[in-house]
Formats: sequence, structure tokens, C-alpha cells
Amino acid sequence: MHEKGHWLQSFGYVLLALSISCLAGAQQDTAVRRMSVIMAAKAAPSIVTLQAALHDEDPLVRRAAARGLAGIGTPAVEALAEALDVDDFVLRRNAAMYLGEMGPTAVRHIGKALRDDHSLVREAAIGALARLRPPTKQALDLLVAAGADDDPRVQAMAVSAINAYFDVVKEIPLPVEGWKFKTDPDDVGKSEKWYEVGLDDSLWGNIGIDKFWQEYGYQYEGVGWYRKSIKLPANPDGQKAVIHFGAVDESTWLWVNGEYAGEHDIGPGGWETPFRLDISDALKWGADNQFTVRVLNTAMAGGIYQPVTIIVLKIKELK
Repeated sequence: MHEKGHWLQSFGYVLLALSISCLAGAQQDTAVRRMSVIMAAKAAPSIVTLQAALHDEDPLVRRAAARGLAGIGTPAVEALAEALDVDDFVLRRNAAMYLGEMGPTAVRHIGKALRDDHSLVREAAIGALARLRPPTKQALDLLVAAGADDDPRVQAMAVSAINAYFDVVKEIPLPVEGWKFKTDPDDVGKSEKWYEVGLDDSLWGNIGIDKFWQEYGYQYEGVGWYRKSIKLPANPDGQKAVIHFGAVDESTWLWVNGEYAGEHDIGPGGWETPFRLDISDALKWGADNQFTVRVLNTAMAGGIYQPVTIIVLKIKELK
């Protein structure tokens, strides 16, 4: 090899070795910082040290610091809440989860997590409020507000979490038979207001809500609508009512007495997932109530194939 070429090749090897050495040194430095944080949390926990580590350049160090602060408990609430402002959504999610284990003093910070731009952080905040002990009125108010979140999954989680704040007064199964049904291949039902109370559905087909609609003879994929008027008893001393769907294949939108009550729309994977919607303000106790359910099925079987139940709830004594 030419002498100049040999020199350049040797110089390249030196640069490569230096680069590898620097990289190894950086990785080692990160590992040292992370281990220092872990040891600081285990030995003599220092809130100030761990709080500073929340802003470390390495995400593993930051997340180790959050775990350490969570381990300290209530005295570290304010420090851990600082993680909710860090540009690391995993750290913010973890912080929201940990705050749920730190008692009522953490509630206002969990409320901040419920306003986070990332839905996974908001989901973690709802989980934190659901685990909060003892449950508080402030936490319940936050969950009620989260029931109006733009993300259907967050909405559903909020409604489910609210149930931990109530005792069941009564369960009212909706009738299996006697529902009216109409397919909507052109998806015009919403624009034509098929959910209105006074809509004439006498020419619609008949169906039940215990089987896929194919089992009732509707060999169809797309949007389908269910309607039924159901008379409810007088209010059995409840303060809240949710409607529980055992499962619907696959996406669902609900109207009660002509009022939109919510949706369960998480795609094809939602076909076997139970869900609940809050219908407290839409129900008329001791009177007829008109229920309309719009269902979208994109593949194979479709429809309301599991029981539907109204669950009447009464709030627990909260602090």
C-alpha cells in the first residue's frame, strides 16, 4: 500500500477508536448518574437531589428520579409534580401514575396531568384518581370533567373510574327483544336524525341485543341503527346512572331521548371490550325513554351481542 494511503488508514482507525471510547465513556457516565440516583433513593432519600435529576439529559436517569420521589411519599409530592412540566411524555405519564399513590395532597397536580397534550398522560392521571385513597370530592369533579375528553378512550376510562366513587343502588337490564333495526349503508342516519324521539321506525326491521345482527338475518357490514322505547321505574334513590354495554361489535354511538350521550370508538379492537357511558342527565325516571344506538361494524359479525344494563349509583361519603 502507498505510504500516504497507509497513514490515512491508520489515522482512520485511531479516530474510530477514539469515537468508540467517547461513546463508551458517555454511556458509562449516564449509567453512573442513573445508579447514583437509584442509590440516593434507597439509602438516604434526598428530595432535592432527586428533583434535580428530573431534568437530567438522559431519560433513564429522569425516570429513575421519579421512581425515587414516589418512594419517599407525601413529602415529595411537590417535587414529583415538577416532572409534569418536563418534555418527556413517558416521564409525565409515570409521574401522573405515581401521584395516585401519594394521597389527596396530590389531587391538584393530577388535575394538571388531565390537561396534558398526550392522551397516555391523561389516561395515567385517570388511573391515579381511581386508585386514590381516600377518594375525595375534588378527585370526583376531575373525573367528571374528564368524561368530556376529546379522546374516546380517555372518556371511557373516566366514566369507569367514576364508579369507584359510588355505590350501586340498582341494576336495570334493558330488554333483549323488541328492538327496531335498520342498516345505513350510505351513512345518512345522523344527518337525517334517526335518533330523534318522534322518528317513525315502524317500517324498520326487528332485532334483539343478545346476538350478532347476522344471527338475526342481517348479512351486512357497515353502519346499523337500533331503537327502542323503554319505560323506567321511579328513581330508586340514585344520584347518577350509567349504561353498561357488555360488548358491541365494534364501534358505538348512543342517544337517549334524542340527546347524544357518548361513544365507544376505539376501532376494530373494541369489539369485545365492555364500556360504560354516563346517561344521568338524559334519563326520565318513571317515564318512557327512547334509546338509539348507532353501530359501525367493519368486518365479520356486528351489533350489540352482549347484555345492556342501566346501573343506578349513589355517591359515597367523600372528604
